[in-house]
Amino acid sequence: MSKNIFCIGELLIDMVCVDNKGLKDGEKFEKKAGGAPANVAACISKLEGNAYFLGQVGNDFFGKHLIGLLKDLNINTEMAVEKGSTTIALVGIDANGERNFDFLRGSDGEYSFDNIDLSKITNSDIVHFGSATGFLEGELKKTYFKLLEYAKSNNIYISFDPNYRDALITSDKLELFIEDSIKFIRESEFTKLSDEELFLLTKEKDITAGVNRLHELGVKVVTITLGSKGTYLSVNGENAIIPSIQIKQVDSTGAGDAFVGAVLKQVSDIEDKQNISFEEWKNIITFANKVGAITCTNYGAIASMPTVSQVNLC
Repeated sequence: MSKNIFCIGELLIDMVCVDNKGLKDGEKFEKKAGGAPANVAACISKLEGNAYFLGQVGNDFFGKHLIGLLKDLNINTEMAVEKGSTTIALVGIDANGERNFDFLRGSDGEYSFDNIDLSKITNSDIVHFGSATGFLEGELKKTYFKLLEYAKSNNIYISFDPNYRDALITSDKLELFIEDSIKFIRESEFTKLSDEELFLLTKEKDITAGVNRLHELGVKVVTITLGSKGTYLSVNGENAIIPSIQIKQVDSTGAGDAFVGAVLKQVSDIEDKQNISFEEWKNIITFANKVGAITCTNYGAIASMPTVSQVNLC
């Protein structure tokens, strides 16, 4: 039986430029739900898992839309807060389907640890941290560290994705972002990074060297997403590149989050999460690669995430 997966962080509006001209020259925008941890929760729920969203949206029309959407997806929102204004991400997409960002930050950074009902989180559950806005200064960052400490002290499975965004992490804040990310990696059982994030955090120029550095920090399972090439999987020194499926990319927004959601849903189904074999991990990543790839075939992260039956058709 699947256990609960608690995803903490931002839930926001993605204003997605859909005329493939990027933010500077684009003219046509569509409103989509977004935010890395919320995307992860949505994927888990679409794959028939049990997801909670922990975070804050505005007490406005956008916020009500977002909370309503999560409820429609059967994501538990009882620890979410509606107060202030909703954060908006402007997402530009170029002719190749790649993204650029700008942010109009609202009240997601005000989410307090006091809003979390710790009695609902057991040591058979998973807590996932996605830090796109979580490491910006504010109450949310304090809540991240408090929840990390609680999860670690109660032997709860911890997942971490740094979600680096250069539009948010200015040069003067970069070293602190790296330091904070390293702290979370040290305490995580599972971490997912892009190759760019791996090189940024480890200061290595080779994937294997960077991954080995992460293992030295203490994380057991490392996945490095490589786009169309698949995913580099490393578990306690065993590693392999797990291929993805071929698709026509339209919008890569949320693909990494969908990958993480698919991984965590499968891990939540396993009783002994600490002793998953390398062969089992390869199967988990093969499925997650499909989920991430399918998410790239349409606009909008949550709207593009597949169900189990859609994945099984690939």
